Order: sequence, then C-alpha cells, then structure tokens
Amino acid sequence: MQLNAQQSGSALAPTCPLGKALSYENPEVVSRFVQLYDVSFEEAADVFVETKRWLWLASQVESGALSITDPLLIIDEMWHNFVLFTLDYTRYCTDCFGRYIHHAPTTQRDKERRRKEFEDDPVCAGQEHASRLQRQCDLIAAKLGGATLLKWYVDYPARYDQAFFASGRKAVSPACSPPASLQSLASLVRVGRVHIAALDR
Repeated sequence: MQLNAQQSGSALAPTCPLGKALSYENPEVVSRFVQLYDVSFEEAADVFVETKRWLWLASQVESGALSITDPLLIIDEMWHNFVLFTLDYTRYCTDCFGRYIHHAPTTQRDKERRRKEFEDDPVCAGQEHASRLQRQCDLIAAKLGGATLLKWYVDYPARYDQAFFASGRKAVSPACSPPASLQSLASLVRVGRVHIAALDR
C-alpha cells in the first residue's frame, strides 16, 4: 500500500520549526488509538510523535514527494486516527504548516499503472521503485536524522509487522446495546411474526 502526503494549494507555505510540530499534544487521539490496537498509552504516544514528525516532513516537500510504504503502516494508522478528529487535525495543520496536509490514498488508476509498468518492464519498474525509496530515505535522514530513518524502516516494521496488523486490532464492542425490548422486536420482525410498514420504504 502506498499513500501520498499532499498539501492543499500549489505553493509551499512556510512551516513551523519541528519542535513546535512535535510539542502539540492530544491525549484523545492517543487514547482512541489504544482502544483500537493492542498497544500501551506510552507506545501509542510514541507513534503519535512519529506521525507528527511525518506530517512536518510532508509539509517541507512538494506534493507526492513522500509516500507511506509498508514499513510506515503504523504511522499511517495513527494518521488515519488523527484525521478523524477533524477540527483538531485541521487546527494542527493550519497552526503548524499554514495549510491542511491531505491524506490521499493511491488511486486505482495509479495501482493499475504501476502494475502495468512491472508487467511491461519489471527491471526498470523495480529500479524506479528503489530509486524513489532511496530518495525518500535520503530526505528523511537529511531532515530528521538517521535515528528516525532507522526507527521508521527497521524498528517499526519489526514491531508492527503483518502479524501485528492481523491480530493487533481490538474487537470494537458497541458502547451501548439496544434495549432488550428492541432486540425482541427485531427478532420477531426477522422471522416474519411482526410487520413494520415503515421498513417497506
């Protein structure tokens, strides 16, 4: 999976120093992530810090210059989580980056184009993919340092691997169940013993 970090607007607006972007805190975003995944609050808070680091980096480059690849999926998941807090996320982006950092998934057209490139010339397509990844790694190391590069591409994939994503997401139970009377009525409707005209619309 590959997701592009895109900004609204055509020109890059000035952004804040990295320290300001990282200083933002939102325990609600972190708590929701803990509810979704089998991680501690401290671990989720660390992923949130790295997600803010990713967003700061995305604000520094032209649209499409960065992409979330498999080693960065945990950052992607936290980004999804943060985006759901729409007012907070919008305010964060505006305050830190002067614009909204869009989360734009790879389109079906892009996937098909890439698949065709690999079918037509797997060597050339593989080299282009490796070149894009190298440019991204060079940019991460230059802007955020080697420790961040190693954390994102070595530590995170080892900790948050396919097994984690297959089993690490918690089952979400409804916050409240329908009352017993409504559950009984639903059972009667399903077996045809009760008819509700409003359901026919």
